[in-house]
Amino acid sequence: MKDRIIINEKKLDKIIKTIDKVNKSLDKFESINKELNELNKYYGSKEWFNDLKAFDEGKIENVKAHVLSEDGVWNMLENYNEIIDRMNYIVSKHEEESA
Repeated sequence: MKDRIIINEKKLDKIIKTIDKVNKSLDKFESINKELNELNKYYGSKEWFNDLKAFDEGKIENVKAHVLSEDGVWNMLENYNEIIDRMNYIVSKHEEESA
């Protein structure tokens, strides 16, 4: 009986710590929403194409311009969507297991 309590207490402690870390990460994740939406609007816009052209023509120098790379922004958006999908999967799996 005592062993069962000790084992389950360790589980509880681990879960509490993990939930706390996830909540902090979700706070950070949520805080980037505005920037993400703004970047998504910029990516592929007329301004983006103008900036890309100017950069390619050498009119813009000595600036990090990964945002002008199609793969950089595209990959970030894919990773973001994969995280959303994963969170949805985790929630639905939990709901199924709890039913």
